[in-house]
Amino acid sequence: MMRRILFLGAHPDDMETGSSGLLMKMLGKAKCFHIVFASGAEQPGNETIFEEFENAMKVLEMPSGSFEMKDLPNTKFPENEAKIREILEGARDKWKPDTIVTHYIPNTHQDHETLTKNVLRVFKTQTILMYEDFKSTPGFLPNLLVPLTKEEVEKKVKVLECYKSQFRRYYHDMDYVRAIAKMRGKRVNLDYAEAFCVYQLVLDSYG
Repeated sequence: MMRRILFLGAHPDDMETGSSGLLMKMLGKAKCFHIVFASGAEQPGNETIFEEFENAMKVLEMPSGSFEMKDLPNTKFPENEAKIREILEGARDKWKPDTIVTHYIPNTHQDHETLTKNVLRVFKTQTILMYEDFKSTPGFLPNLLVPLTKEEVEKKVKVLECYKSQFRRYYHDMDYVRAIAKMRGKRVNLDYAEAFCVYQLVLDSYG
């Protein structure tokens, strides 16, 4: 049976930064879905974020109907846990994922941490993988490395370059993205890799 993988991001470009390489590798091998919980469009400079998100999904070749952007208020996830659980429960019932890919915790960003804490409440019987947030997971300790080719890394860069509104942020740096991929890969004698922490692995999911 084909795997069903739900990729989650608190904000646009979160998932793309931490796990779009894995998503690329799984498209065609699994049913992949993606939810963003807050657009951040209310912030000055983010006026084009919806178009940028759509463009990123096109570069990733995500099928229509397999991704959604919700409208939770940015930085206010702790006050909106009931709504987060409602969205997660809806995705669980609609898409029936067997694998969840989400933010790593502990996480210094309250939205990222709150989202994943609620993932752990809603998805108790699924495989859960946690990805690296370049600026908010200083204690990240990966125990799963996904090999990437140079071409896959460059496609990841192309996806992130869709978010032109985010170039003003110090961590939205494509040389940094390439360097992280190279550093993670070299740990196990690969050219490039994406790194994850396995919170829970249900082997039946991979039958």
